[in-house]
Amino acid sequence: MLTTLGLSAFLLIYLTIQGVLHGANNLLETGCGVGVFGCVIMRRSHPQLAAAVAGGCLAVAALGSSAAFPGSLILVPVILLAYSLGTAADLRRSVLTLGILGAGLQLSAGQFNPIVVVLTIGPYAVGLVIRSRRRLTEQLAARGQELAAERALFAAEAVRYERARIARELHDIVAHCVSVMVIQASAGQRLTATDPSLATEAFDSIGEVAQQAKAEMRRLVELLDHDSQQRGGHGVRLIGELVTRAGAAGLAVSCRFTGSADGLPDAAADAAYRVVQESLTNAFKHAPGAPVDVVIAGASGHVEIGVVNGPAPGPQSGLELTGTGRGLTGMRERVAACGGQISAGPVAGGGWQVLARLPLEPGQARISSLS
Repeated sequence: MLTTLGLSAFLLIYLTIQGVLHGANNLLETGCGVGVFGCVIMRRSHPQLAAAVAGGCLAVAALGSSAAFPGSLILVPVILLAYSLGTAADLRRSVLTLGILGAGLQLSAGQFNPIVVVLTIGPYAVGLVIRSRRRLTEQLAARGQELAAERALFAAEAVRYERARIARELHDIVAHCVSVMVIQASAGQRLTATDPSLATEAFDSIGEVAQQAKAEMRRLVELLDHDSQQRGGHGVRLIGELVTRAGAAGLAVSCRFTGSADGLPDAAADAAYRVVQESLTNAFKHAPGAPVDVVIAGASGHVEIGVVNGPAPGPQSGLELTGTGRGLTGMRERVAACGGQISAGPVAGGGWQVLARLPLEPGQARISSLS
């Protein structure tokens, strides 16, 4: 706006000083010049329309006869309009309008002038370059927003996964230890009147289980540290200790190792430990007093973990009502994350069976459920 007003004022003052601001032709030429300057106002919002109107005004201005008209002053809006056409979105219409602007400028010059071509095409080419840079900047900004949104989604998913992992660890630790302590406390309560020595052993066992839970919780806290490691390959070897503690708690459990579990990845070894732990916990809850058989069998390319318990020989302990429903889900998630397979369900004649197969190398087995 200020550019237009300044150029128009300068033109009127200049022509007034020259004394040519009279006569129909001179006034026509002056009016067309002011019209060209006025087109600069809408060069950003409507560049094609502004350039077309300016080209028409320049063509009409050729009818004027004022030799004192400062033709070089007209080049300023022409250059601005040509540049704006280059930055316009519609390339075909902008090229057509550039031709109209250039033709009008040639007519106002009175004869063909190659400088006119340079003064229109040059700024137009600069506008094209600026347009491409702006479009690239907009695309990069849009891509940056997409990446930011994706990062937010990934962060939310990572938080969700981490919460699920912590919940799974807490469930495995607390459910097993609490189940053992409840069984031992119940047994100790019954033995207090009949066999105080055995009752003492039961309560001592509760203390040991509590210490185990404390150690497991400490390991979980360390596991949340990025610098800590999983249970790793010790997981399979610790299954024997887990079974021994379960037997001491009153569970009729046996454990057999066949083949070799060497080469089992750390995550898979940890998953094997948790599968046995959760299976023993379920046996405590749902089949107290039933025999449990644990088999760890190393085969070609994989290790199988089987835990089978018989039907409950007596009344339920009440622990079966304390579950959260995350036990089997947690086992499936652990085994699937290692590239293994797992199945869990009732067996003929009563009882329950859990069978997991873990690959010795990641990716050797499909992530699916056994039939």
